[in-house]
Amino acid sequence: MTRKSILFELDFHHYYVEDALSVVEGIINQVRMEGGSKDCRFITGRGRIQRSLMVLLKETYELEPVIPLSNTGVIDVYIF
Repeated sequence: MTRKSILFELDFHHYYVEDALSVVEGIINQVRMEGGSKDCRFITGRGRIQRSLMVLLKETYELEPVIPLSNTGVIDVYIF
């Protein structure tokens, strides 16, 4: 991610996959309804939640999520 700072961060440890997906969909829909944009970091760990969120962000919302090499347990994404 080329942005300088993360404006929104959410930790999904101890969430069920379906709940994490629902929360992220709500965030994306809210940002888009407001006509704005937001740099987000989703703390997922390296398991099912991360894999599911990557698919959701790429395929459903056509965003470009990044897993930074410095911390492979997070997803950084610019929502617009």
